[in-house]
Amino acid sequence: MSSLLEDIKGAVNRPRAGQMAQRHPIQVRLTAGAERALAMHPTPLLVELELLFSCLIRKRVRFPAAPHADAIPVSGTDPRLTLYFHPVCTKVCAIGDADVSDLLTFPIRRVTPFIPRAVTLDYRKDAWVGDFYYPQELR
Repeated sequence: MSSLLEDIKGAVNRPRAGQMAQRHPIQVRLTAGAERALAMHPTPLLVELELLFSCLIRKRVRFPAAPHADAIPVSGTDPRLTLYFHPVCTKVCAIGDADVSDLLTFPIRRVTPFIPRAVTLDYRKDAWVGDFYYPQELR
């Protein structure tokens, strides 16, 4: 994995000057519970869409207090949300849903194809949960 990181060290997760990081805003789908919780939320909810590259690929929706410094701001269809996309990788193979302590920002030359097309959010048992999707998953 480290040789892969060294090979793409110059890659950067930002669009070129004058270009958007994505073609379309991310479609936001909210459950009734999420709608109720957002109505009570005084500021836009920060949502980070994390894509982990390891021996397998893992998708995770996070709700941090502040975005990661390398997270990429992306637009969505709901102004009550502030969305970020954060591709990450690990130094060693990590399988499962457990938190990984040594996450590194994964440099992608062409980030647009990796940005999700839709996100679904729910609020249950006093916690936000979510998932995000790509075009082939939406068919």
